[in-house]
Amino acid sequence: MYAAEDYFWGWVVYVSGAICLLYTAWYLLRNLRFASIRHVFLILSSVFLLTPVPAYIDDHHLAPAFFVSLYEGLVANPATGFQRGAAPIVALMTFSLFIYVMVRLVFWQINKRRSSH
Repeated sequence: MYAAEDYFWGWVVYVSGAICLLYTAWYLLRNLRFASIRHVFLILSSVFLLTPVPAYIDDHHLAPAFFVSLYEGLVANPATGFQRGAAPIVALMTFSLFIYVMVRLVFWQINKRRSSH
């Protein structure tokens, strides 16, 4: 088992890499005509990369959910392993898309009212 400090520095390096990947994705998609497609892609990518779950079932240290899902699905428990990491990812993707749609609707209403005055 690793110490809490090892997990902390692992997360620092991992999040730095994820931010670089997300910046690259934003840079490649910045000229996309439809901003909402770019936003949805970046939100889903962020959730996929940054969703944490406990590294082990009986441990409180966190690890990226898709790595845990891959490890448990391919090595530790092939029958049900993918579910432990995939379920939080899918739930957070659904929740984040719902929040995104609600925010877009609020801004659309605000812009609609401003343009009518």
